[in-house]
Amino acid sequence: MSNYTVIPTDKFIEDMEFYYKKKKYTHIDEDVKKITDELEKGNLLGTEIPNIQVAVGEHTYKVRSANTDAKVGASNGYRIIYYVVKDDSEIFLVTIYSKKDGNRIPNNSELVEWIGKYCVS
Repeated sequence: MSNYTVIPTDKFIEDMEFYYKKKKYTHIDEDVKKITDELEKGNLLGTEIPNIQVAVGEHTYKVRSANTDAKVGASNGYRIIYYVVKDDSEIFLVTIYSKKDGNRIPNNSELVEWIGKYCVS
């Protein structure tokens, strides 16, 4: 397993700021860090999202993360969408959303748009 560089996109940072402002997500940084630490080690967590492949050998995943502030498990916590560029050993954090915020759950066309905008040079 090789090491990866984990890169938060502007969209991901914007989403994190949305949750910081809500003030009830005070441990979101620690919750996300548990995931990013594993990603840096090359452990591709979660499930691959089908039909979202911008280039050959690149993949998009969705991983569940517990929201320790809400005292609920991963199934009711956050979802982190990330894009893997294996040739460059880079992982782009595309977006994060809480399962409870149904209006913030992206569809596949939004994900493709964000990946094209933030992850593909």
